[in-house]
Amino acid sequence: MKRFILVGFFLVCPLFASDELGSLVVPAGKAPVDQGGDSVAVHAATLQVRQPTEWTVLQRDERGQALLRVDCINTGGAVEIRVLDRQNGQVAKDWTALAREEGSFRGSFLLRAGWYRIEVRSKRAGAVVESCEVGRVGIGEVFVTSGQSNAGNHGNPIQHARDDRVATCDYKTGLWRHADDPEPGAGGKGGSPWPMLGDLLVKKLDVPVGFICTAVGGTEVSEWVPSGQHYSRLKQALQLAGSHGVRAVLWHQGESDSIAGTSTDDYARLLEQVISQSRVDAGWPVPWGVALASYHPKRKATADRQRAVIAGQRKVTAEYPGVFQGPATDSFHERGLLADSVHFNAEGLAEHAQGWADALTVVFYRTGTARLDK
Repeated sequence: MKRFILVGFFLVCPLFASDELGSLVVPAGKAPVDQGGDSVAVHAATLQVRQPTEWTVLQRDERGQALLRVDCINTGGAVEIRVLDRQNGQVAKDWTALAREEGSFRGSFLLRAGWYRIEVRSKRAGAVVESCEVGRVGIGEVFVTSGQSNAGNHGNPIQHARDDRVATCDYKTGLWRHADDPEPGAGGKGGSPWPMLGDLLVKKLDVPVGFICTAVGGTEVSEWVPSGQHYSRLKQALQLAGSHGVRAVLWHQGESDSIAGTSTDDYARLLEQVISQSRVDAGWPVPWGVALASYHPKRKATADRQRAVIAGQRKVTAEYPGVFQGPATDSFHERGLLADSVHFNAEGLAEHAQGWADALTVVFYRTGTARLDK
């Protein structure tokens, strides 16, 4: 049985590794055994993998590849890694030594889009003394999601990604896991559209999909401007992903601005401030998708106020560079797609996810490229 102990960001390698790794660490008192030409000796566990962590998904570039950075700690001996394709078992990168740098062992490997297992081993005097793995690491599509409750965990019921290749990351810790609601980083304890969107995109693109969620329920767009209460969440998520580390930000928000009576021009101006600063902090012109969302059942959210918010969202998608229109969800209350008076039920979550899949296909995936047309 393999054992992994997560200490902070470190994956501490097992003292008893399974033979699926191709090399074993032998229990104390046992003689070393031969593993494909490498004898395995016995030493105390000292090998730690700091990067990547389990379930990490990296954004592929326009050539369909990404640079995987590996960072390990080992108190004795050399460190080697091997990369295996989880889908077909083939070796994507054979055993390669990591370079010793400032007390760590590091290396960078260019990999094509796919779902991988990273095997790590420590060698001393030609003998494998420890081994472990990071079982799931993906190269594919990554999205930051933001806005208010219907971009967070306020739907019902909770959702679970069906495909193993759909992952989610907590922007506060940088740790990834399978995309099961509630999504880390976003408010609420219920369901979201992101597991279903991940499944849709994996089925279409045959690559892993990851989400970094930041939404907060009940927020107005003014709370997301750079000086606002919640902008830091978006900034932290984008900086965690790194330069060109996401395909796009997916924004679903506006219901609270209908209550507040935000004008068309004010909504557009404020959202453009958010987008502009996000690109400064990300270090590159990250694309944005903006959903058309304004409906709220409160009396203050009059039809005129809702129309003003939608007009502001349309103004941004039509006039601001690098912004595309996401799904329109204001009719959900008329079609039985709400779990309560404002949040989406199972069918509503599914349609929300499908709306994003359709919008992303038109903008990025229709011709097999990954470019924002405008």
